[in-house]
Amino acid sequence: ETWKDQGVPLEIVLKGMDRAFSKAKRKISSLAYCANAIAAVTEEQKELRTEEPSPPEFSAEEVQRYLDRLADEVRGLTKHFPDFTEQIERIGDTIRGQDTSNLRSGETALSALEEKLIAIMRIAAEDEALIEVQREVEGSLAPFRSKMTVEQLAMLEQQLSKRKLMERYGVPRLSLFYLI
Repeated sequence: ETWKDQGVPLEIVLKGMDRAFSKAKRKISSLAYCANAIAAVTEEQKELRTEEPSPPEFSAEEVQRYLDRLADEVRGLTKHFPDFTEQIERIGDTIRGQDTSNLRSGETALSALEEKLIAIMRIAAEDEALIEVQREVEGSLAPFRSKMTVEQLAMLEQQLSKRKLMERYGVPRLSLFYLI
């Protein structure tokens, strides 16, 4: 997700991972091991690239079906948070109403809506649920605390917290990236 958020194309991530694993002399237990190889491949590709890559081609109907499914799944949150039904339904309506002709602006809008949805979930969720999510995040990050910088840990903690909260309530990530 970090590489996706940084705009690193999937094929570059996979190429970097292949490179890292092929040079490994020991068992690898973390994707963090691949970070340098992926950064190197990213730099190589920047030097080779002369034009902006074109996004994959999807029909407007495919994109709209995907957006409709996302909207329905988001609206399902109203059963968990009935006090926020109006706000959640508004987010669902906004997702459904996205312009399918411009995927870049659609992705930007979905990211903003995801942040708003996460804020609602954090406000509306029971304290016990938030504490449990935080414990899960801490448990997942514990083995990496001595190996990563504070900035890396903070970014990873934030992303993992969002993902675990969304998983807990059965909400998919709001991104066209998962349309592929």
